Amino acid sequence: MRGSDAILEMMEKYGVQTVFGLVGETSFPLYESWEKYDKIRHVLVRDERNAAIMADGYSRSGQKPGICEVPGVGASYTLPGIIEAYNSGTPMVVLSSDISLSSEKKDYLTEYDKSGMFRQITKEYISVNDGKDIPRLLRRAFRIATSGRMGPVFVRFPMNTYIDQVPDQELYAQTVFAKYPSVRAAPGEELLVAALNMIRKSTSPVIVAGQGVLLSHAEAELQEFSDRLGIPVATTISGKGSVSELGDLSLGVIGSRGGTDFSNGVLSASDLVFYVGTNADSASTSEWKNPPKFATGRKIIHLDVSEFELGNNYPTDLFLYGDAKLTLSIMNRIAARGNSMKWNRSSLIQKRKDSIEYQNKLGERNLHTVNPVRLVKALQDLVPEDSVIAGDPGVGTIYSSAYFRVSKPGRKFIFNYAVGGLGFSLPAAIGAHYATGKTTFSMTTDGSFGFVEGELETLKRYEPDVKVIIVNNGSFGWIRATMMALYDRIVGETEFKQVDFSGLAKAHGIPYDVIVNDGELNEKIKGSMKEKGPYILEIVTEPEDKIVPPVPEWRSITERHNVEYLG
Repeated sequence: MRGSDAILEMMEKYGVQTVFGLVGETSFPLYESWEKYDKIRHVLVRDERNAAIMADGYSRSGQKPGICEVPGVGASYTLPGIIEAYNSGTPMVVLSSDISLSSEKKDYLTEYDKSGMFRQITKEYISVNDGKDIPRLLRRAFRIATSGRMGPVFVRFPMNTYIDQVPDQELYAQTVFAKYPSVRAAPGEELLVAALNMIRKSTSPVIVAGQGVLLSHAEAELQEFSDRLGIPVATTISGKGSVSELGDLSLGVIGSRGGTDFSNGVLSASDLVFYVGTNADSASTSEWKNPPKFATGRKIIHLDVSEFELGNNYPTDLFLYGDAKLTLSIMNRIAARGNSMKWNRSSLIQKRKDSIEYQNKLGERNLHTVNPVRLVKALQDLVPEDSVIAGDPGVGTIYSSAYFRVSKPGRKFIFNYAVGGLGFSLPAAIGAHYATGKTTFSMTTDGSFGFVEGELETLKRYEPDVKVIIVNNGSFGWIRATMMALYDRIVGETEFKQVDFSGLAKAHGIPYDVIVNDGELNEKIKGSMKEKGPYILEIVTEPEDKIVPPVPEWRSITERHNVEYLG
C-alpha cells in the first residue's frame, strides 16, 4: 500500500470522520488517495490558522482528537491555533505535507525548518522520513495526544513518504487512543482519604473547577461530590459548564474574566480551596490576588493530570496527581462510607439569590444601544440546551461567562482563555458543529471577526448550522478599556471605519439581520434560528470604555469618567 493510502487507512481505523484543511502542492498524492476514502469528510478552509482552530473546536465539543491537514508552505499559519490547543490541553493531531527529503537544503520553494517551531508548542513533533513508519508513528501521535496532559501532536510527511510502500501487517490501530482521555490515573486511596479529612475539617470550603473537568468528562462526578458534601463550586472561565449553574451551590465563574462580586467574594472568604482540573492561572485568580497567594489559615488541595501545573501557582497542602473523573469517582465512594458533612449554606444561598436579582436589574438598564447583559439573557432563554457557543475575547466572552447560567452540565461554551487570541470563535464554532451535528453559535466582535471573515465563504459552501453573532462597537474595545484603566486616555489607534456587514453577508449569500435596541433581541434571535444553515446577526453596542463589562479592575473607570459599569 502507498504511504498516502496508509495515512487515510489509519485515520479510518481510528474512527476519524472529519479533517479540516486545504490542499497544497506538497500534498497532491494524499488528496489523490482521498478519493477512495469517502467516509472521511474533508472540510476545505480558507486559512490554515482556521483549520487548526476548527480542529480545536471539534475536539473540545466531542470526545475525539481534532484532526487538521495543511501543506508545508502554510504550516506556520497554524501556530495560533496550535498554541491555544497546547496551552489548553486540547488533543489534536496536525498532519502536514512537506518537500521530499532529497530536496532539503537546496533552497527548494516552500522549504523551511519546522522542527524548532513546532517542538515548543506541541506534545511531540514527529517527522516521518520513511513511509513504512507511517502506521507506527500515527499510532504514537494518537497515543500521545490523548493521554496524560493531552495536547496537539504535529506529524510531518515529506512528499517521498506518500509514494513509499507500507507493509499491510503494520496497518492496525490502538483504538483505546481514538477517544480521550484514553488512559486514566488516580492518586492512592490514602491521599484521597487525607483530602476528604482536610475538607471535613474546614468551615467554608470551595471547589474551583477548570477545563480539565470538561476534558475528563467528569461533570457527573463533580456534581455528586459537591452535592454529597454540600460544597459550593466555582469555575474558571474555561471550566464553565463543569456543573449546572442553576443549583444553589453554583457560584458561577470566578476571577478577572467573568467573575462577579458574589463569586469572587465567596472564594475570598473560603478557608479551603479544592482546585480540580485547573492551573490556577492569572485570569481565574485575578493575578493571584484571589485567593491571596500567601494568606494564612487557608488550605489548598490541587487535583490535576499535569505535573507541570500541580501546585505551580500556590503554596499547596495536598497534591493529587490524577484524572478528574476517576479521582472524583473514588472520592465519592470513600465519602459515602463516612459521615455526610453538610455546612450551613443558608447565608450563601441568600447571597446567590441577591446576586441573580442584581444581574437581572443590570439587564433592565436602558442604554442607547443594545445592553450586553440583556443580550446574554436573551441567548440564555432562546439558545437550545444542546447548542455550543464559541466566544471571542472581549464582549463575545466576558458577559457570557458572567451572566449566562448554564442549565445542563457539559460543554456549552468554548473560550480560548489559555492564550486569548482574536479570531477564535468562528472557526471553533464550525468545528463544534461538525463534532455535534447541532446548531452552534459564534459569539464574536467586529475586532475579532476581521481576523477570520474569509471563512464566510466556507460557511456558504457547506451550509453548516452556525449562527454568527457579531457584537459591533467599532473598535478594539477591550484594548480601549484597559488603556482607560491604566492611563485615563486612549493610546494608539483602536477605532475602525464602519463596516457594512449586511453587504458582506449579501456578497456571500448568507442571511443577515441587525439589532440596534433591546426590544429587537428576542424576535431577531428567534428569526436567526428559524433559518437552517449559517446566519449573521449584528449587534450594535458601545465599546468597553463606554459601557464597562464585569472586570473588577475596571470599576475605577466608571468612577473617574462617569460611564456605565455592568458588573
